[in-house]
Amino acid sequence: MVVRIMDNLLKNKVKEIIENLQEEELAEVIDFIEYLRFKEEKEENEILNDVELIESIKRGLKDIENGDVYDFEDVFKNV
Repeated sequence: MVVRIMDNLLKNKVKEIIENLQEEELAEVIDFIEYLRFKEEKEENEILNDVELIESIKRGLKDIENGDVYDFEDVFKNV
């Protein structure tokens, strides 16, 4: 619920700012938003294309499924 309220506040703030921008400034905003989307997609694709990382995640999920896990405190209590 709190996240939804914050999300709405942020969106309303963005709408308010955008309504007061000149056309040239809006073009810059659009460029920046497209850059952010491109960057996120690029990072996501890098992760999904990292075969070693994906295999490691799969092994970790299998370990969790099989109960082959240790408590954080137990692993680091003697360090």
